[in-house]
Amino acid sequence: MREELVAYLLRISEGKRLLVNHLLKITQQQSKALEEEDTKALEDLIQEKQTVMAKVDVLDKEFVEKYNLIKEELGIENLQEYEGEMSATFKELREKIAGIFKVIEEVQRLDQANTKKVKNNITKAQQNIKSIKTGKKALTGYNQPYKENPSFFIDKKK
Repeated sequence: MREELVAYLLRISEGKRLLVNHLLKITQQQSKALEEEDTKALEDLIQEKQTVMAKVDVLDKEFVEKYNLIKEELGIENLQEYEGEMSATFKELREKIAGIFKVIEEVQRLDQANTKKVKNNITKAQQNIKSIKTGKKALTGYNQPYKENPSFFIDKKK
């Protein structure tokens, strides 16, 4: 039973590895779109990323259920601390999980950098809006028709 569960987890992990690598590519494309300030491409990439993340969530839910069964059976908290006799598939599963975590860390690092880029782009946009408003105020000041003030006092020679 345990070997079947490990093989099943291995298949789930392979699917997750493919999806996480796809997330990494999308995140890299987001970074490029942010540098080019291509909002349309960025929106499309965000939608695609959400779809992939939803698929990862489904796999994670299934993985956790089976993973917990194995942990209970072995009496451990996680696979990394298990030091008993391991089959080749069990070792492969551990390696695959470690690889997935490395890719996820890279995605998180890129996401943090992308967040900084977004904040910088927002700051630039705010500065542009401010300068446009200042320019509009100056322009309206020059476009005002000249108003002649009436003279209340008329000097007469006596």
